[in-house]
Amino acid sequence: MSHHLPRCLVTWIHHFLRDRRACAEVNGSRSRNRPFRAGLPQGSVLAPTLFTLWSADLVAALKRIPGTSVFLYADDTATLCSGGTIAEARDRAQQAADAIAKWARDWKMRLAGSKTQVLALSQHYVDARDLYIHVDGARVDAGRHLHLLGVTLDRQLHMGEHCARVRKKTKPRIAQLRKMTGRSWGLREPQLRVVANGYIRGALEYAAAAWLPAASESHVELLEIEMRAAARVITGCPVSTPRDPLLAEAGLVPVRARRDLLAARLSCLAASQRSGDPLRAVAEATAPRRLRTTTGWRDTGARALVSAGVRDVPVEERLHVTIPPWIDDTRVQFRLDIGNHIRGTAPPDVRRERAEEHLATLPDDAVWVWSDGSAEGGVSAGGSGALIILPSGEEHELRAPAGRICSSTRAELVAIRGALEMLLRLEGGLAESPVIVCADSQAALATLASGAGSQATALGAAVWRLLLALTDGGRRVFMQWIPAHCGIPGNERADVLAKEASSLSQDAVPTDVRSMVKAVGRSATKAWRRSWPDSFFKTIMGDRMPMPVLLESRDEAVNVHQLRAGHWSRSQSYLHRIGRRPERDCPQCSDLACPAARCLVCREGPDTPEHVLLRCPCLAGARLRLLGNIRPDPTQLRDGGAVAALSRGYLSHQEPLGYGRP
Repeated sequence: MSHHLPRCLVTWIHHFLRDRRACAEVNGSRSRNRPFRAGLPQGSVLAPTLFTLWSADLVAALKRIPGTSVFLYADDTATLCSGGTIAEARDRAQQAADAIAKWARDWKMRLAGSKTQVLALSQHYVDARDLYIHVDGARVDAGRHLHLLGVTLDRQLHMGEHCARVRKKTKPRIAQLRKMTGRSWGLREPQLRVVANGYIRGALEYAAAAWLPAASESHVELLEIEMRAAARVITGCPVSTPRDPLLAEAGLVPVRARRDLLAARLSCLAASQRSGDPLRAVAEATAPRRLRTTTGWRDTGARALVSAGVRDVPVEERLHVTIPPWIDDTRVQFRLDIGNHIRGTAPPDVRRERAEEHLATLPDDAVWVWSDGSAEGGVSAGGSGALIILPSGEEHELRAPAGRICSSTRAELVAIRGALEMLLRLEGGLAESPVIVCADSQAALATLASGAGSQATALGAAVWRLLLALTDGGRRVFMQWIPAHCGIPGNERADVLAKEASSLSQDAVPTDVRSMVKAVGRSATKAWRRSWPDSFFKTIMGDRMPMPVLLESRDEAVNVHQLRAGHWSRSQSYLHRIGRRPERDCPQCSDLACPAARCLVCREGPDTPEHVLLRCPCLAGARLRLLGNIRPDPTQLRDGGAVAALSRGYLSHQEPLGYGRP
């Protein structure tokens, strides 16, 4: 450090590391102080930086070995040694092991050779036979798998062993989810969905962007099985329920669709790095593929971006240096209401009157900035517009594209940034005038209101740097929310400017990683929904995802999911098919024309979910009352409350026959 850092900083770190003592206290009894001769205080922010400096010479030594790449994460070191033959690759791996052992001896460390792992990445099994290296005198034989940072690699990078480990880890979590609910009791569906997505999918997708694109289809299917098991817990559907309606009713997306999303996210993260960053260099590399049957996140991510139509959209560089949290930002005031709380459903004239009353309390001799953002469908063709009115009455207009892929919130932030930049260019005798920025996006203002040091995006940090520049001389800035589309002149003009800006060329406007990933997610989910096979469920939903069933009764929510998915466990045809309702002449069959499959109430046909909800005469009055027609359109069954009411009515007709209760 003395060669690269100021002496005062080196001295401070030296005193920070020396003469450190600690003790333990149990039940009021304290041990004597013991000195720490190595290591750093737990959680020290200096630890990663000092370890990087300490291990820098190891990286330099390993890089001098031909055909060797180095991968370090904290104290885990891995080397990838390649060669024209397996013998050449082994010799280079031995050189790497010798370099690590020498570095450890120089720094008075002890290597655990028994913990070292070796794996031969080759399609020929003979390459891994009798392969070994020596690590500090201990022989290490090549194994069939290698466990690195929670990911298990296999010889052909098919990720079979890792998928098996993930499945083994996921099974007990699904069992715990199952203990939270049953057929007639348990958590409500929104809570079950949160647990499934965070607790189960979180374990399944650990580091998945790196390994899931390389996994073979047969191994991905193992993970799909576990996701369907979680979906059955959420919905209460039986095992025979088709997979697409099952996952859709549970609000879950298949692992294959998530694979494309995760790969695209990693590709976009790499593109958002600075030029020369290692991750960006890997993403932009076009190394030849040695294993023909194995794909990686680069290829999968590129295909996902092409499918979403965003492959040629430039990615905004991520925020590398945040604003220090101790910066004084108190001269910027955020007002996310207009004084008196009014409902969004209030008439426009009422909202306008309240807004004008509140705006009248702000300084008169101020610079007024009216900004607005527009995005088609809230996701594309972003446009930003702003109107600046100086105290002299002079007006300036701003029209700027916000990106081909853009949210309404981002378009609003782009408008605020452009207006502040224009205001700084217009400086001249306005240094003392306060600035009032009026925007109708509460989400954009709430993002900025978290503070200058809390901004996690480059756009948010750029807006705050402009705000700090405006307030540098003591000027005050008011960030005021106003209701939209209620006739406020400044807001209406900014809205027109934003819509005009959305038609400008968007090709050179960068988009943030979050918006890109959301676009890929929408595309992957739409492709999955379009692939749904024809069924009663698709007749109801089309290509839409069902909304959560928000019923107090868990039993009724399960009935709704099962009826819409097409497999109702209280249907006579279903029970007969699985052998639960045997007849004397037919103990079990799947023929819907079988007499045992007929509706017990009307006896006019099999009591399939379609018959129960749309055709059974016993529910004609209920359908007329609930849906306005005795033969309603199937799309009206998207309403979970109506389906629950019809299922209650049907079961009530079965009660006199002794079949109404399970």
